[in-house]
Amino acid sequence: MCGILGWFGRHEAADAGRFGAALDLLAHRGPDDRGVFAAPGVLLGHRRLSILDLSPAGHQPMVEPASGAVIVFNGEIYNHVELRAELEGLGHQFFGHSDTEVLLHALIEWGDRALPRLNGMWAFAFWQPSKQHLLLARDRFGVKPLYFRNGHDGLAFASEPKALLALFPQHRAVSETALLDFLGNNLLYARGDSFYLGIHVMPPAHCATYEAGTGKLRLSRYWDYPANTDEALSAEDARAQFDALFTDAVRVRLRSDVPVGLTLSGGLDSTGVLAAASRHAAKPLVCYTSVYGEGESGELPWAKLASDAAHSPLIAVSAPQEGWLDTLRKVAWHMDGPGYSPAVYPLWHLMQHARGDGVAVLLEGQGADEALAGYPQYAVLELLGYLSGKSDQRRCLDGVLERLRALRHSFSPRWALAWSAREISPMLLRWHRRRVGFQSLMRDGVRLPPLPEHHGEMDADPVRQRLMADHSLTILPGLLHYGDAISMAHGVEARNPFLDYRLVEWMFSLPAKLRFNRNETKWVLREYLRAHGQRSIGNRPDKKGYPTPVGKWLASEQGREVERLLLDRHSLLHQWCDPGKIKRLIEQNRKGVMAAEHHVYKLVTTQLWLRECVQAEQPSSRV
Repeated sequence: MCGILGWFGRHEAADAGRFGAALDLLAHRGPDDRGVFAAPGVLLGHRRLSILDLSPAGHQPMVEPASGAVIVFNGEIYNHVELRAELEGLGHQFFGHSDTEVLLHALIEWGDRALPRLNGMWAFAFWQPSKQHLLLARDRFGVKPLYFRNGHDGLAFASEPKALLALFPQHRAVSETALLDFLGNNLLYARGDSFYLGIHVMPPAHCATYEAGTGKLRLSRYWDYPANTDEALSAEDARAQFDALFTDAVRVRLRSDVPVGLTLSGGLDSTGVLAAASRHAAKPLVCYTSVYGEGESGELPWAKLASDAAHSPLIAVSAPQEGWLDTLRKVAWHMDGPGYSPAVYPLWHLMQHARGDGVAVLLEGQGADEALAGYPQYAVLELLGYLSGKSDQRRCLDGVLERLRALRHSFSPRWALAWSAREISPMLLRWHRRRVGFQSLMRDGVRLPPLPEHHGEMDADPVRQRLMADHSLTILPGLLHYGDAISMAHGVEARNPFLDYRLVEWMFSLPAKLRFNRNETKWVLREYLRAHGQRSIGNRPDKKGYPTPVGKWLASEQGREVERLLLDRHSLLHQWCDPGKIKRLIEQNRKGVMAAEHHVYKLVTTQLWLRECVQAEQPSSRV
């Protein structure tokens, strides 16, 4: 887990120094080592966070002596043990035991055909001087970031835009399409653009080749979601197959030469990871959970129930109200953009605490909701689909009552009702957005970009169709972006077993009849928990995620600073938002108008990013 930087083009003598300074802006991603490879027209840099093979044999940029091929790599290849054995059988020799060396030899042996063989998360550049050929690639789900810009002065790429801005300051300007997509369409990186004009995002599941002579960059997709579901799958087989796949996904993510811990909310997902890890870890994993001051315990009671069942130590990390806005300023710098989830705040303190304890790897439960239908909108969609497909009124009524009871036990009735209204009547949704959302804030003449089309085919199953869009486009990319940015801000590697591609392919092959079996959300995961010592969590009726009091803080007296921030007459935000309308939204939030705090928070993070990253020169560090 590291930070990478590359520049292919014509370099002046002073560019090596500029390149080194830009690389050091990524020092938080790789505090353990630093390296640069330089050749005519080529600069490759690496900041290392040492996780596997802590010796100098894991140093990057890594060069293969026989061919001269070079790699800079950010991520982890969890099946490196199995790939190494296969490559040794083909005659490859290894000098260390890092996954980077395995990846380097796999690319030499198979080229881009190696990508489907990899189980992990990655963003890497593979340069073959003898062929003058560069391969860039990003993992299937975009867990690891990769940004690039291509122009007359060459191709450059990096783990974070701030390093590219140091080399090409002309890009320190707002990409209006990306910003309006975020503010108005609630989308993040949906069109392949970063928040900076001219800096692009390598799409997940894509690789690219670069021709130094022509300057052409050609992108291609190497993986996609399964086209069909397995309608013949029985409940018994589903339980067994999920058990095997999920347990192995966690097992390979325990491979590390440094201590491994776990973020534990007490919900189904992280508790599932804990249950699986308990079957393979040499000793109980240390678990970290977030709590708040002023009597707010967050998920602590549930997290303690889960950790006690696994005999794992639990550390409660406080996320205090004091200094919360200053922390969000640091978050904006590390994210290189705004965000829509206040969960970044407790996560910041949790990652900071874990790193202070010497724990540099944390397992997480991210990615389950968007594949196993854990949010209320999926249950609402299933209910509406059930209603539209039933002609027997009595049976239909019984089925509806069962589903409503399940909804009431799993989600807040307020949010379930809101999602029902949204799905049934797009007119109500548009009305609400004009009253509270970004559309209520826009200046005259500002127009939202049209929604991008999802690349997947239309699916007869509306829940699966929504899941696929949320997993690839509308929800998960934003969660992965902030998860990477906040963990790497503190030099911590976050690992996500629910994003093992074998498991994802299986979850998207799950037939509709088993998605809400017995009207339970995430039924197959609940069954796993019941079978492996976490019955109380498996039967847990409610879903909270990481509840945060940031919304209350926004509406408190301390929130007056937020009002001053958003109404600052020098704010670039006012190019798109009317200050008078912003003030009205702030008042709505103080009165508790539904969803107002969500939009206030988005505006706050946008304003902090504009101040920290667009209007001001970047400092050397924000940890």
